[in-house]
This record gives sequence, structure tokens and C-alpha cells, in this order.
Amino acid sequence: MVLKVETDYLMGNEAMGRGAVEAGVRVVAGYPGTPASEILTYLSQYPDVYVEWSANEKVALEMALGASLCRVRAMAVMKHNGLNVVTDFLMHLNFTGVRGGLVLVAADDPGGLSSQNEEDSRIIIQRHAHLPLFDPWHPREAKEMVKAAFELSEQTELCFVLRPVMRVCHARSAIGLEALPQTERQPAFEDDRSRFVMSGVREPKFGGMLRPVLRHRWLNDKQPEIARIMEESPFNHIEEGEGKSGLVACGIAYAYVKEAERLLGHKLPVLKLGTLPPPRSKVLEFARLMDKLVVYEEVEPVVERWLKELLYEAGLRVEVVGRSGFLPSEGELSTEVVLDSIGRLYPKLRVPKPEAPPLQVPVRTRTQCVGCGYRGLLHALKLTVRKSHGVVTGDIGCYDAGAFAPLELQSTIYCMGSSIPMAQGMAHSGLGRPVFAIIGDSTFFHNGLLGLLNAIHSGVNLVAIVCDNRTTAMTGFQPHPGSDTDIRGEPAQAIDIAKMAEAMGAKVQVVNPYDIPQVLQALDRAVKGGVSVVVSRAPCYLLASRAGETLFTPRRVRVDPELCNNCKICVDYFGCPAIHFKDDKVYIDEVTCVQCGMCLEVCKRGAIK
Repeated sequence: MVLKVETDYLMGNEAMGRGAVEAGVRVVAGYPGTPASEILTYLSQYPDVYVEWSANEKVALEMALGASLCRVRAMAVMKHNGLNVVTDFLMHLNFTGVRGGLVLVAADDPGGLSSQNEEDSRIIIQRHAHLPLFDPWHPREAKEMVKAAFELSEQTELCFVLRPVMRVCHARSAIGLEALPQTERQPAFEDDRSRFVMSGVREPKFGGMLRPVLRHRWLNDKQPEIARIMEESPFNHIEEGEGKSGLVACGIAYAYVKEAERLLGHKLPVLKLGTLPPPRSKVLEFARLMDKLVVYEEVEPVVERWLKELLYEAGLRVEVVGRSGFLPSEGELSTEVVLDSIGRLYPKLRVPKPEAPPLQVPVRTRTQCVGCGYRGLLHALKLTVRKSHGVVTGDIGCYDAGAFAPLELQSTIYCMGSSIPMAQGMAHSGLGRPVFAIIGDSTFFHNGLLGLLNAIHSGVNLVAIVCDNRTTAMTGFQPHPGSDTDIRGEPAQAIDIAKMAEAMGAKVQVVNPYDIPQVLQALDRAVKGGVSVVVSRAPCYLLASRAGETLFTPRRVRVDPELCNNCKICVDYFGCPAIHFKDDKVYIDEVTCVQCGMCLEVCKRGAIK
């Protein structure tokens, strides 16, 4: 029996962090990204756990495996975009296996609510890497899955993966906190080059078989063991109900199904699935009682296809539908989507229609915070691009709001670090127009450094603008290699981006983004030729203001209606949320204005005083 010592009201991410601590994790690494960031933030309060924000996700998982090979329990944390970055290493890790328990948390963001895309990590993890996966529906289950994953990882010598979605990561629930392990596991490393040196050599002991093929066979031989574990898993179960159309609820979809049942006041047959692969015998037991199965999952029809294959092999003629046509093929599920589908399955049921919310929440404008130095930089860049007829390639970070109205500056935004290589491609295409790439400091360290190195080596003409605000502001102010503190606020070695770029051979200028004339002059010099790097250096305004740090001399501003001709340059080319245009009049909201004074440089008529 496990003694529960207390209860806390935790976010799903915090619950997973607590589960890792209760399981005896000692090394945790990750890269910040919504919806998973709070896992490491929560773990940083435990001094016996080494926690770090790594330069990128691949580095984080590689570091976690290094700890695992010393028989220490370790965890790597990232979002789905990070899983793409780490896939190269993952497709080797699955062949070698682990020693100490190794858990990978790869959080998905169905609907792309905080991401530049939506995708289903289950395809990479289960279909390609053939690793076992847990798909939680609730913060409590997520915590228990983390603990089980560490145990099973050591039992199978495989990395176990959790794939929570945003609604699980950010939900809150009362979580039982259990006693932490009292015994300290001593690290120990033992050489096994035939296993951990992945190379295309032949193994004499196995008839000259190539090592990658041998390790692939090892992974395939593990699959029956994984299948047995999932058959016995408490995270899968059958619920009886009326009807011959069964609801197969995977992960968060179980929450929507249960809420739909509550609103209907009617119990339906449900197969709750929390694992991949699903439990074969339980699926067949449920399917034999049904005429039709509807699979609720986010976002790809992964389990739907798996069930179709299984039922075909078993000779069961049961129709299986889901995200491949019966349900929407993209975006999040919801209680409303589930209710609509149940109404089609059971026409005689009285399906309630959801009530409209009592308040209409206004759409939030995508922009920088009031007082953000990026606004001065983007304004100067907008003027430079208009003057030079240039093109701007963008990247991921707070500055990417410049791609939207009113600035509409960046013409491309893809994934971390893509801005500089895309700009290089445009320059080499013979476009004949100046090309600017804009990237943040955390993104530069993550995956932008190699793009800059490549551009410098090729001798291309482009301007790379690095927005250096000393933190990963967009996802919650996490430190990065350019920060002078670590996750716990302890001093750390800060890497200087300007010196790195100079060492690589680029022409470098460092500017203060609050000084718009200085930025304009630097950009004008930068377009003259070669690879020029402009480092826009100023701390994040929110962090600086909270710490009492002064970034500018406060200047109270107002609009002089006698001089203002409503040209709206301050609105359309600057976009400060404190500047408004209403009833054919420009005015500054003194409540939200932080008196940075940048708008004084924007109005050439002097109407802002």
C-alpha cells in the first residue's frame, strides 16, 4: 500500500513532474514550448533533481539517455515540434534501448492553439519508432502514467513515451502526493559497445549480421512483451452501456465522451484506451458486442487504422469510423463534436444542443507587449523594407507577431531556425532584392546557429537580425545559453551572440531597439553586401520592469489634435496597443502606456508630444 501524504491542486504538467519525482527521477532536460513548459518549472523546486533547459530538444534527449546509461532515471520534455527535431536520435535510441528508466514527454497541441502547426506525435513514436506510448485523459492519470512508465522502461529496457495534449497539460485537479523514495540509486556505467555503438559493422557472433539489422530485430522481439504489458494495463477498460455502436475513447477524448454521456443522461458502451499499442484482447472483446465502432482521438486516425487492421485479421465484420471521415479530420475534438456524432449514431436519443456562452470574448490582437523593444526594431525594419523593396523571412518567437496586422512584415514563418536558410535560398535564387532574416536569441541557439554558419560560408548577401532579450519570453521567460542564470536562478555562463557571429566572419552591429534612428542606420549599413548580423540587444521589458531595471527614460506622451492629420502611421507602422484610432481620431491610452517614448520617433509631424 502506498501512503498518500497530502493533496495539492496541480496543473497536468505539474502532476507529471510530481509523478517523475515520486518515481525517483534524477536528471530532467527539455526545451520550452507550450503546452509542456511547466513540467520543468515545477521540477526545478526539487534540489535533488538536476533540471535544465537545454539548447534544443535533441540535446535534451541525448543528455537524458546519457544519464540513463549510468542506470539513473531520467526524463526529456518537449512539445510536438520538438519531437520532430529529436526524431533522428529517437530512431537510434529505440534500437539500443536504455538502462535506467527513461521517459520522454512529447506534448501535442491539437488545433495549433499555441503552435505553428498541429500534428500527431503518436505516428512518429508508435508507427515509426515502435516505442510504447501512454495517452492520458486527466492530470491524475498523467501522474500515474509517468510513474508506471519509469518502472516499465526499466523492465523492458525501452524508452516509454507520454503524449499528453494541451487540455491535459493545462487542466487542474486535486492530486494525491505520495511519499518520495528514500533510497538513492548509485550511478554506474558498464561498457557494451555492441549495443551502444550504432554503426554499420558486422557481428561475427550472429553470422555476420549488420549491427543495425541486429538491433532492429531486438526491437521487433520486444513487441510481444509490450503487447502483454498493454493487455494488463489499468489505463484501458470497458464500460457497459445500451446500444450496438461502441465509442472508443483515446486519451483526452475520454473526457469529452464522459461529459457527453452526462449531458445525455444515457449510458453508452465505451472502450477507454490510454495505451499504444492498444490491448488486442480487450479490443476484440468489445468489438464482438458491437455492430459499429467510432474512434475518438486527436488528431490523426492512428487507432482507427489499427482497429481496422486488427478486426480484419480477426475476421470480425464490424464497421470502424472516426477521424477519416465520420468526424472532422483536423482540429481538436470537443463535447459538441462528440454529441453531434452520437446524435447520428443514435437518432432516437434526444441530444442537447450546447448553449452559447453568455459573454462574447473579443479576439486578441497578435502583437508585442506595450513597451517591448521589439516594436522599435520592427518599425525600423518595416521602414527599411519599404525603402529597399526587401523581403523578410521570419522565425518563431515574440517578434513573429510582426507578420500580422498592422505590420505585416515577415513573409514566411516555418519552424525553429528556418529563417536564415530560407533567406539564403532567396538570395541565391537571383531574386535581386535585399533579404532580411529575423530570429530570436533562444531560437538562434536552438537551431539558427548552423544556418548562419552556412550562409557565411556560402558568401551570400543577406541581413540576419537576432533579437536578443536574454530570455525565452514567448513561452514563459525560460533561460537559454545566452542567459546569465539557469532554471533555478543560479549564475550561468552567458554566450555572447555578437562575438559568436564575429568569430564566424560576419559583419556585426549591436543596436538598442529603443533607439529607432540607431536601428535604421544599422539596417541601412547592413544591406550593403555580404552576411551582416544586426543584434538587437535589450532585456525583455516585462522581466526588466518586474526586477526594477530601467530600460529607457520615461516620457509621458500625448497626441496633439491640432497637428495630427490621421495619417495612422503610428497605428499601421508601429502598432503599439496603447495607441488607438477611434471616431476618426488617434489617441494614447494613458492606462496602458508605459512611457517608453518610441512613438515620438514614429510621428514625423510631431503630433505625438
